[in-house]
Amino acid sequence: ALARVKDGKRGFKLVVGGGLGAVPYVAPTFSEFLPEEELFPVMQAICRIFGQMGEKANRSRARIKFLVKRLGIEKFSELVNTERKNLRPDPRWTAFLSSLQATDETPSRPASPAKASGLSNEYQTFAKHNVRPQAQEGYSVVLVKLPLGDFTPLQGRALADIAKEFGPDSVRFTADQNVIVRWIPSGDTPAVFDRLKAVGLAEPGAETISDITSCPGTDTCKLGISASRGVAGELRKHLSVVTERKESVENLTIKCSGCFNSCGQHHVADIGFLGVSRTVSGRRVPHFQLVVGGEWTNNAGNYGLAIGAVPSKNVPAAVEALTKAFAEGGLSGEKFRDWVERIGKREVKQLITPLTEVPPYELDPSFYADWGDPREYTIGDIGVGECAGEVVGFVDMGLSHAERELFEAQLALDEKDVKKAAQLGTKAMLHAARALAREYNPNISEDVQEIVSEFRKHLVEGEGHFLDKYVGDKFASFFFRITSDGPRNDQADGARELIEEAQLFVEASHSCYQRMQASKVSAAE
Repeated sequence: ALARVKDGKRGFKLVVGGGLGAVPYVAPTFSEFLPEEELFPVMQAICRIFGQMGEKANRSRARIKFLVKRLGIEKFSELVNTERKNLRPDPRWTAFLSSLQATDETPSRPASPAKASGLSNEYQTFAKHNVRPQAQEGYSVVLVKLPLGDFTPLQGRALADIAKEFGPDSVRFTADQNVIVRWIPSGDTPAVFDRLKAVGLAEPGAETISDITSCPGTDTCKLGISASRGVAGELRKHLSVVTERKESVENLTIKCSGCFNSCGQHHVADIGFLGVSRTVSGRRVPHFQLVVGGEWTNNAGNYGLAIGAVPSKNVPAAVEALTKAFAEGGLSGEKFRDWVERIGKREVKQLITPLTEVPPYELDPSFYADWGDPREYTIGDIGVGECAGEVVGFVDMGLSHAERELFEAQLALDEKDVKKAAQLGTKAMLHAARALAREYNPNISEDVQEIVSEFRKHLVEGEGHFLDKYVGDKFASFFFRITSDGPRNDQADGARELIEEAQLFVEASHSCYQRMQASKVSAAE
């Protein structure tokens, strides 16, 4: 719900059915203006419709976004409005309106003007991005930058003391993993800086390129594929001196997720990364898919798409290549997303192509370990033999072909050729499935029905290498549905969804390939 005032009356623009996750959805508009007294009853009606018609059997699809997608916003709105009319009046719907001020923040000190002299260079560097004037004259907002979203109990107590002494005795945590303290008298911001500095919380550059959002990744999450916190920490070292960068680059957003689920919000960043893995000569190598074209502003107005996988150890170099090209080639005032659209994703991909190569283990074993983890990220060498070598080569080739098709699908989507984009996305899935199924049937043809049948028979119902306890079944269902029914609609959003699902299927195919190799090793031993 987004606050609105219409003809002097307060209310909300209400959107429903959006979300990130593996396949992001833009929330369609339910109402351009909903009076404030209707907010609770309409939300109650929405919950009732979801309770009646939402997914019950498959927990992973028990989300309102899937229901809205299935019904369409028009039908969904019709059902909700009917349900709303049938609700019995409840005084609790509007009782809260008389006590809206109960949670208002109040300053602990009177307003004061900002100091114009006697300020240290260190404070001025901090204030450039971390101190902002508040709407109320004489007060400022202080942004506390938390590296990787971390702070200690000591720092937490210090923040509480600062908020109590200088502010409203409350703080706010942001989606950027930072802390905001409001109602700081502008004249007191240097003193607040000194207090923050004393506990190691005065790092400058809040909401700049060095302020990177990351999910826990492999540090603690059982779904993590690559070390998102590790790579984010390394990027922070490379990008810490924000004042030396061009302003257009300085204001970029970078967000990292350890897997496809977008907990690190990679879909809505200028430059996003999601953890994947690849196999090089029988050894697993941590990688990150590069996502470009997202938009953090305008309520996450646009989602980016992955354009290629980069070895984890080359991610800092990839960011350097992208930011350098943007700084040198971006037009005055041009946003990163607009620059990507202007020069085209093909040229953007060429910037990182030299960085996608992985050196042999004997030349540089560091590529085979993740950031912040000394252990080798590996499944061991596969068994020797010409037959095995031939199959591995074909799978590698097939998955690479699938990734090329996916990228071409994105280019077609950017060119508004929706039909071609959907066709290429489907072909990418078929290339990946055929590559995996060929191990069991070397003579498999390119017939769609045969590929689907052999994939189901051997990879799902047979040894089941495609399935795993977290994601395999869901991604297999993408493949079966798309090859059976095609995109859900013939519009751009249908093609985009298909490409997202195809990307996930290809990534699951890489994981399946690794499990197949591990199985060979176990059998040989």
